[in-house]
Amino acid sequence: MKLSVQLYTLRDPLTADFEGTLAKVREIGLENVELAGDFGHSASEWRETLDRLGLSASGAHIGLALLEEDLDKVIADAKTIGFRYVIVPWIGEDAYADGWAAFGKRLEPLGKKLAEEGLTLCYHNHDFEYKNGDGMTELYGATDPDALKAEIDAAWVKIGGYDPVETVRALGSRVPLVHLKDFDPEKTPRWTPAGYGTMPLIELIAAANEAGAEYGVIELDESPGDPLEAVRESFVYLSDKV
Repeated sequence: MKLSVQLYTLRDPLTADFEGTLAKVREIGLENVELAGDFGHSASEWRETLDRLGLSASGAHIGLALLEEDLDKVIADAKTIGFRYVIVPWIGEDAYADGWAAFGKRLEPLGKKLAEEGLTLCYHNHDFEYKNGDGMTELYGATDPDALKAEIDAAWVKIGGYDPVETVRALGSRVPLVHLKDFDPEKTPRWTPAGYGTMPLIELIAAANEAGAEYGVIELDESPGDPLEAVRESFVYLSDKV
């Protein structure tokens, strides 16, 4: 797997200093970033900045509303910036009120249209998929494997009461992306740099590699201190293990 970083982790420094923060990401040693919002920059500005700094976009978190309202813009922006993976990052309760299979059928035509354009639709989980059983199995069992893939946020799977390693193994080739997130429930905030928490990251990486995952993504929802330092510590821990 190649390493990337979910830029939601760096939302505050990016807001304060967009290019300077991305430059520091590259200085850490990372070559890929996963977008979460545009921080006031156009797709062409993103591409120019990433190219100038020696970075590439591995994917982007894009809200379901935008996907359904203006898929053509999403496709155009993805091609301009240069990422393949279009990731639904979060949904409200109304989206899955009729069950996870029904939600999957809502995503399927979006995924098929993206696939026609050489792009891949993924769904990023939290823990609410597991509040009434294994919603992830229901979601992926109801959808065309070519239309919907998974970005497994392993920490949220564990928080939801399920085994993230077995989840990756069960979905296999439908898992091109894994969030290598770590946490310690005894700490505040509970999110830690990779290797500093309770997650079975070595086993998770092995399962992801067996599944053929392309990117392992560093992410902290909140950082215990400087988020750039948390990303650096995560990269140091993960770089010789992926």
